[in-house]
Amino acid sequence: MNEKKIDVSLLKSKGFLPQKQENMFSMRLKVVSGNLDAEELRAIADAAEKYGSGYIHITSRQQIEVPFVKLEDAEAANEELEKQGIFGGSAGKRVRAVVACQGDRVCRNGLINCESIACRIDEKYFGESVPKKLKIAVTGCPSACVRPQENDFGVMGTVRPKTIGENCVGCKRCEKACKVGAVKVLEDKAFINTEKCILCGACIAACRKDALRAEKTGCTIFVGGKAGRQPMQGIKLLELADEEQLFSVLEKTFKYYRREGLDGERLGELIDRLGIDKYREEVLS
Repeated sequence: MNEKKIDVSLLKSKGFLPQKQENMFSMRLKVVSGNLDAEELRAIADAAEKYGSGYIHITSRQQIEVPFVKLEDAEAANEELEKQGIFGGSAGKRVRAVVACQGDRVCRNGLINCESIACRIDEKYFGESVPKKLKIAVTGCPSACVRPQENDFGVMGTVRPKTIGENCVGCKRCEKACKVGAVKVLEDKAFINTEKCILCGACIAACRKDALRAEKTGCTIFVGGKAGRQPMQGIKLLELADEEQLFSVLEKTFKYYRREGLDGERLGELIDRLGIDKYREEVLS
């Protein structure tokens, strides 16, 4: 009887990562913006008991991995979870699952709907081929919980505050709330140092007299960051972009990366090689 031939490269494309143990795989599952419902969690738990060793690993990028899946069980495990709408994660030279914080849906500091943006990005780009790999993070405010500056493409919710002088009573709540010393109350009026302001909106949230309002809310975009053995800090590309601008820049970034990137070259390395000015001209035109 002939044994069924197993395509290991195909398994890797579906998120199965070879372990140090021979013929053992860690099954990486796709999780967008860190959210799973209770039914999905139950299904994954069942799969971990049936095909793995009874536990799951939550990665630093909000993904779930089921370790110790035997080679001969990999296809069956994948098929069983796909029937329940749970698909394999991305590996290799592809766009990875988008990580995100809970944004304005849950967090009191959140300025944008991170889940909505992450899902839009994921729907269009997840698993797409790129010269190396491309990691994307969406965070709700400058607290930067998911470290957008350490991703190839990072999105951060930001807001520009505006003072309404006639409403200000000089209570200094805004001054105390600002963690970077950008707000000062002089002669019972609040003033904002735009050079110091990080667009977090803490002063707006602290004001009880409607003396500070949101003039514009949008996304600050970082590009070219990465962690790992040779980390790179992302470059701030654009502040307070709306979603239309955000997705325009992202689409142009993909085209630029695929056209100019060398095999095995991360986006930040490409920008470093050809220069940020060339990249800016390409994506901001």
